[in-house]
Amino acid sequence: MLPDPDAPSLWLIVIALLAIAGLALVAFRHAVARNRADSERDNAVVAETEAVRLVRLVGHDLHELGLAILGQAGAMQQQGVANSYQLSTAAGQLLGLADELGAYGLRDSNHHILREQSLDLYVALAQSVAAVATQLANGRRSWRLPPASAPCIVQADPRALRHILTRVLSNAIRHTGQDDWIEISLVPQPDGLAVVVQDEGTGMATPNRATSADSRGIGLRLALARNLMLAHGGRLDVEATAGVGCRVSLQFPHRRLEPPKPQRDNRTPIPVSA
Repeated sequence: MLPDPDAPSLWLIVIALLAIAGLALVAFRHAVARNRADSERDNAVVAETEAVRLVRLVGHDLHELGLAILGQAGAMQQQGVANSYQLSTAAGQLLGLADELGAYGLRDSNHHILREQSLDLYVALAQSVAAVATQLANGRRSWRLPPASAPCIVQADPRALRHILTRVLSNAIRHTGQDDWIEISLVPQPDGLAVVVQDEGTGMATPNRATSADSRGIGLRLALARNLMLAHGGRLDVEATAGVGCRVSLQFPHRRLEPPKPQRDNRTPIPVSA
C-alpha cells in the first residue's frame, strides 16, 4: 500500500512543532530580558531621582551657610578684624562647592514643571534684594533699583523666579566689596524685556578664563538660574571683565509679558449747570 501523497509526513510535523517551540522559547527569553531591563531601568531612575533630590538639598543648605559666613566676614572686615579675608575666602569656597552640587542636580529645561502666575517684576526684585541683603549681616552694598512707575507683570513660576533673582544677586554680592554698587534695571528688548544686574566688582573671573564675554563663562555659579530661564523660554547672558565688573542679563520673551492695563480715571465728574 502506497502512502497518501497528500498526507503530511510525520517528520515534517515534528520539525514544525520544534520550530514553534523554539520561537516560543526565544520570545519568552526576550520578554524576561525586557522585563528585567525595564525593572532595572525603573530602579535606576528612582535611585537617581532620590540622589539628585538629596544633593540639591545639601547644595541649598551649603549655599545658605556660605552666604551667612560671607556676611559675617564682611562685618569682621568692617570692624578691622585681622585675617577676616581668610573667612571670606573660605565662604567663597563653600559657595563654590554648593554650586557644584547644584549643577550636579541640573535637569534639562524641558523637565521643569512651571506653575505660572502673574508676577510684578518690581515687587519680585525688591523682595529678592531684601532677602539677599539679610545675608550680608553688617555688610553693605549700594543697591540701585529701577523706579516703579507702573506694574510690570510677567508670567512666571514664583519659586523659579525667586531662585533666578536671588542666585544672580547673590553672585553679585560675592564679587563686590563693602559699599560697592549693584544696579538693577529693566531694559526693553526687540523680542521682550531684560532684567539687567550690573556691578563694579571683581568681574566674576573663573579659574580657566580671566574674562567672559558670553554665557559660556558662567561656570557653575549661574548654571541653574540659566536653566530656569531656558524653561521660561528666555535666556541668561553674562558680560564680565576681571577687575572691572559683571553684567548679567535675564531676558524674558514677549509672550511672558502682560500688556499694561489702562489706568482708570477715578476723578469725580464736576456737574455743569445749564
